Amino acid sequence: MFSASSILVAASVAVSLARSTVATDPTYSLVFSHQGANFFNNWIFYNGTDTNNTGNVLYVTQEDAQNQGLISLNSAGNTIIKVDNTTSGVGDMNFGRNSVYMFSDYEIQPGNLLLFDAVHLPFGCSVWPAFWSQGPVWPDDGEIDIIEGVNMGMNNNFSLHTLDGCTHPAAGSSLETGNLLSTDCFNQTGHDMGCVVEAPTAASYGAGFAAAGGGVYAVLWNDTGISMWFFERSSIPQDLPTNSPNPDAWPLPTAFFPASSCNMEQFFKPQTLILDITICGNFGLAIFSQTCPGNCLDLVQTPSNYDNAYFEISYIRVFEQTNGSAPSVTPSGASPTTTAGSSGGGGGSGSSTGAGTPSMFISTVASMFSLAVAIIFLAM
Repeated sequence: MFSASSILVAASVAVSLARSTVATDPTYSLVFSHQGANFFNNWIFYNGTDTNNTGNVLYVTQEDAQNQGLISLNSAGNTIIKVDNTTSGVGDMNFGRNSVYMFSDYEIQPGNLLLFDAVHLPFGCSVWPAFWSQGPVWPDDGEIDIIEGVNMGMNNNFSLHTLDGCTHPAAGSSLETGNLLSTDCFNQTGHDMGCVVEAPTAASYGAGFAAAGGGVYAVLWNDTGISMWFFERSSIPQDLPTNSPNPDAWPLPTAFFPASSCNMEQFFKPQTLILDITICGNFGLAIFSQTCPGNCLDLVQTPSNYDNAYFEISYIRVFEQTNGSAPSVTPSGASPTTTAGSSGGGGGSGSSTGAGTPSMFISTVASMFSLAVAIIFLAM
């Protein structure tokens, strides 16, 4: 007869063997790095008014942004991207403040991992910054909001915006640590609120983010869905700042939008990255009174209102999955849909082999347990 300790040893061996058989941690290769003097490589600057959000800004060219001090490299080697905070518009009710709107000349898609490390994010009454992405046709090809805050808000909101049919599971049924605010990603629901997960910490945006020394945002898009993390400066995984990140070893994502409730192939096409700062605009005006007094438009003319309206970014990095299977963040009972990645848009993506389903894993454990028992029996 086998002793209890022998059975435990066999079970432990079985689980270890099954894990190595069913799924291998993926590895990621760096494909784009925006940092230091090379930060603005592969970015295109939009020049014109904010026709998208009707904000009170004028987006300027890269050359003008540099000449006006709206983009620069500080003594710490970090990139500054800001709203003009020196020009007075007092007396001009139609005044629009100069700002920056830039988008990548490549696209991200399934198989890509995105990292964004910042020390400071723009904030203040009337200030509306965002780091986000969208497909070639909006909203048909989807939108992913990675960083978005407005006015004096304290918590970052992660969200998706799509055509009808994409949803986030009900609260408690998705593997995430954030607070679920909205489940319907359809852009015509709730004035295009989207499906929204709020970061649970006030250090994820605004004054709290700056006071805590900033942090890192991460996005992993694979066959299980879209996972997004926020790590405070004091809790950044050791592997994350390196060129060998391992999302499989990270804690649960702050927000997880699973493919089981949103068909990623149907609702999302390759995404262009966008970083911008607008002022007031439809969103800023709509919720202005929640965190700010007075009238949003009255602030635009005074430059000192925008002293905190700047990004200070350490780096933005884009990786592509090169081997292994997708990290196992699929909710219990849901099986991921395997999709092969294809090169395109400059960003590229590695092919995804798909993590094993629970039933496959259990079956493999059973087989490995029998093998382990046989080995122990022969050794007795």
